[in-house]
Parts: sequence; structure tokens; C-alpha cells
Amino acid sequence: MNIINEFKYKIKYGNTKEYKDYTNALNLNKDDAKRFSGYIKRYANEIKDMIANNISKDSDEFRNSYKELQRWQYELNECFLLRPFIRPNNQFEIDERNRIADTFSKDLLNIVGENSNLRFHGTPIYYAKQIIETKKISSTSDRHDGYMRSTDLSGHCSASSIKSLDRTIQFFTDFASYNRSLPCGVLFVLNEKEGDSELRKYDEMLSVDFEKNPEQLVAILCSNEVKNMISKWCINSNIPTEKVFTFNSFLEYAKNNNMQEN
Repeated sequence: MNIINEFKYKIKYGNTKEYKDYTNALNLNKDDAKRFSGYIKRYANEIKDMIANNISKDSDEFRNSYKELQRWQYELNECFLLRPFIRPNNQFEIDERNRIADTFSKDLLNIVGENSNLRFHGTPIYYAKQIIETKKISSTSDRHDGYMRSTDLSGHCSASSIKSLDRTIQFFTDFASYNRSLPCGVLFVLNEKEGDSELRKYDEMLSVDFEKNPEQLVAILCSNEVKNMISKWCINSNIPTEKVFTFNSFLEYAKNNNMQEN
């Protein structure tokens, strides 16, 4: 599929900066995957040798090697997940993303008020696909056999409040992913459930399961570029497509639906 896309993009974009950035990002991704695979082989062999030599799994030596193995398995998995989304950039779309990144959190705060109990989970486009397909937002520890990529504990997930939304926008929703020739990330807007309010000060909430608690999903916010694609994912996962908004259209929705009362 990538070969077909490369040919299609070459015809469309020619020898432009956008096409060069795209091919550089694709080649870097492939180089990273090769490098990460080498690390995985190295630490898998170390663990195999330690087991053969009866080195305890509780030893620091074994734990360190196992942690490194998990780390590079995570990195390799991310390489494979993001690769299908690499494509040439569009300057208009980049400018729109930068504008939204600068203004969205402030605009929404002005609508819903600082006491809103809405919560927000930002993620790159490729992890958004996983969330929609599994209908779950959880910690890396729960998804990757105890490997902690972030500070989220097992049974929790990161979710900012309206007061800390700007941090989520700037650091976790992948607005600057055009530097890797990737689409903008996605912001999940959530309702709290019992037990979540006390975790608000940590920008965490209990893991979210849209299958068990569909009322927790308020909206899925994305750029115009990927809205149709995300809607298709939702259809395949039996999530109402009415939950899918662009960042701009969600501001209008919030204004018109008294979301300040949440």
C-alpha cells in the first residue's frame, strides 16, 4: 500500500518540498523500525542467555533487560502503527492546525467555564484508531504488559480538565505532527464517572470503556483532513458518527447546547 501511495503522491506533488518531506519521513520510519528490531533481538538474546544461566527474574540485571525489551517493542509497534498515515503535508491545513492549537483551549474555556467537569484525552492519529476500535482509553501499563510509557497507573488514563486542556493540546494531541508528515492528532472529550473527580488534580481518570459506559464519550475532535476517516472507524465500531466533530464545529456545538452546565 505504501508503494502505491508513493507512486500516487509522486504524480500529484512532483519534486516539491511536501513530497521530499514525505519521503524523508517514510524513510526515517523504515530506518527506525530496522534499528528498533535490532534492539529487540539484542535484549531478547540477553534474556534467553540469562534464563539459560539460571539468573533470577527478580534480579536487577534481568529486570533491566526486560524493561529495555518492552521499550523497543513499544517503539517498533508505534513505527508500524503510524506508517500508513504518513503523507505529504498541506500548508493550509498546517496553518489551521497552528491556529487551533493556539486558540482552542481558551475558546472552549470561555464557553464551558472553569468549573466544567468535562475531561480531555489527546492522542496521535494512529492511537486514536486503536481507541476507537477497542472502545477503550487505558494506560500503557494495561496495554503493554506492565510497561509504563507515561505516569498513568494501571486502571487509570491521562485526562486533563478544562483548566489544563492547553497542556494536553500543546503536548499530547500531536498538532505539530506535520513535522513527521502526519495528520493532526485527536482529542477525546469525556464525561467523568464515579471516582474520577478526585483524580482531576492529577490530570487522570479511571480507564474509559465506551462499550460499558457509552455516556462517557461526549465527542471525538479532529481536523477536517481526517474527519471522514474517523467517522468510518466509528461506523465499524458502532460508535455514533454524531460524536465526531472538527475542533471548530465543536465550539459551535458547545455554545448551542449549554455545555457550561456540565
